[in-house]
Amino acid sequence: MNATPLDLLIADDEPIARQRLAALAEELGHRVVAEAGHAGEAEQALGRCQPDALLLDIDMPGESGLELAARLHKPYPELTVILVTAHDRFPLEAFEAGVRDYVLKPVRRERLEQALQRAVQQKQGRPQTVPNEVHITVGRREERVPLERVDIFIAEGGYVMARSARLAGFVDARLRDLEALYGPALLRVHRGCLAVKTSIKGVENLGPTDNRLLFHDDLDPMPISRRQLPRVREYLRNGS
Repeated sequence: MNATPLDLLIADDEPIARQRLAALAEELGHRVVAEAGHAGEAEQALGRCQPDALLLDIDMPGESGLELAARLHKPYPELTVILVTAHDRFPLEAFEAGVRDYVLKPVRRERLEQALQRAVQQKQGRPQTVPNEVHITVGRREERVPLERVDIFIAEGGYVMARSARLAGFVDARLRDLEALYGPALLRVHRGCLAVKTSIKGVENLGPTDNRLLFHDDLDPMPISRRQLPRVREYLRNGS
């Protein structure tokens, strides 16, 4: 049972999806104080119930979840908006709309728990913590290893691998999940790769469009996309 339960509003146009989400949230010790099938109902419920967090679907009749989140950002600055969606192409746009976190469908209990725990920390006025371990599968073994032992998370053949010069294992998560969970500790290198910031040594330029990320433990250099190169260079210059 959660020591600090949240009052939750669930907004999703699919009743079955709302029921499953409500059941998971209640298993985790939180209270579902209202449900809504579209943006208008969600906005009415906000004024009536004053929830701590809004679990919000993107695709609903009429106004989308992202449009609603953008409108709610100013009048409800204390509200934690958690996007619950089957789409994984919206994160940047979502955060610009004031979304604090997102959970991909089908919703996994442990991922929802992480998102709601962050909302609890926000409610308590505590800084959000970044986990310092990652769960990986190596052969027949499942292990928790310190994040600092990982250089990159890379999508390969439908799976996500955690890699360093001395480590290679599968991660049961999408890159978007990892970005949401470990965000401040990671840097996107290209569409299919996230690097752990503490592992980065520098950048090697091999040609006008060929830039490679270098690692302290001498893992093979990783190509950097042209789109992500400015962010990588900004991190190397300023550490942010």
